[in-house]
Amino acid sequence: MSTPSNPVNNPEHTPDSTPEPQAGGTPDPQAGDVTAENAADILAADDTDAAESSKTSRLTRRRLLTVGGLAAAAVAGGAAWLTLRRTNSGVVGTAEELPLVIGGDICAAPLYAAYHQGYFDDAGLNVTLARTQRTEDTKDALSAGKYIGAPGIFFSWLEPIYNGINAKLTAGFHSGCLQLVVNNDSPISSYADLKGATIGVPSLSSSAFAYFSIGLAKAGIDVDPEHGDITWTTIDEDSLGTRLTNGDVDAIMGSDPAPLLPVFDGTAHVIESNDDEPFCCSVALNGDFVANRTDDAKALTEAWLKGSDYLAASEANRKEIAKIEVDNNYVAADQSLVEQVLETYGWEASATAFREAIEPGIEDFKLTGYIDSGIAAAELADTVYADLGINR
Repeated sequence: MSTPSNPVNNPEHTPDSTPEPQAGGTPDPQAGDVTAENAADILAADDTDAAESSKTSRLTRRRLLTVGGLAAAAVAGGAAWLTLRRTNSGVVGTAEELPLVIGGDICAAPLYAAYHQGYFDDAGLNVTLARTQRTEDTKDALSAGKYIGAPGIFFSWLEPIYNGINAKLTAGFHSGCLQLVVNNDSPISSYADLKGATIGVPSLSSSAFAYFSIGLAKAGIDVDPEHGDITWTTIDEDSLGTRLTNGDVDAIMGSDPAPLLPVFDGTAHVIESNDDEPFCCSVALNGDFVANRTDDAKALTEAWLKGSDYLAASEANRKEIAKIEVDNNYVAADQSLVEQVLETYGWEASATAFREAIEPGIEDFKLTGYIDSGIAAAELADTVYADLGINR
């Protein structure tokens, strides 16, 4: 599977168009005169550029270390395995364009549906889609204000928000997009069987690493990358399936479609997933945007939820969005595979039910050691979640 081609700018989105996503959402100080309306954005862009230039050795979804878990943990610095140094330098001002992150996962379908069905336009929001750079840490960039929002597994946002990044979660979409996969001839059939195994993972800050660490911890397995019971190997997502079938690792974990490619080829099978969770994917928004433009944050979240509703409405709609994902290079996979995967998700978009799901999720996540076991789940849930008054 090849990496999608680099997108080009297309700010003039209409619901019927199929634009390539933007490469980024920060304003260009050279694009025109500095005015009262754009000054804040230019300053935010300068701050973001400065912050980005100081970052080194980032673990990201698409440009990943090819060494084992020990080296990755050393880069991350001690016990902060899920989060590297975080920055809060940017402030989202009154920018007309609202860049939302796309990262190549099938499960971002609600975002693509909302965009191409014109729900953001209907809400009066000039949303653009931005492909993150290979060396970029999405959570840092969103925190700094380079992006307004991103879809993501809420478990992967708990520890970064706990450690102070400038972000809030506002709603959830569906379940079922994370997979733990082994070869068909593997003796491994459960979490408990993975003690002493070598596992390939996109990064130690990935959604899959965060989520499946819970199941491993519940099985009594120490997931510490330095001294634990698992040898973690970071692998570019495009190579996960190949490394598994070659026997380089005992198991792989990731978000769709990467870990499912050997499954659909008939050489591997899923032993664990997040199908039973009430939610996996969620809306993550820049904290300043939520605080300073609450009405817009609510409208954006509601439009995003409508995108999920569109997918839930019919198989025909899901096929339509699968085609959009492939035609626009949002996902590097065959359309038939995307269609099959979208049929497996549980479409239950909600803000209120999502808030209810966060607390037990936090209690489970404490078992991993990535957040303080003494913190009250309700307290952290209130820190992570922003109540925008969406009553669904």
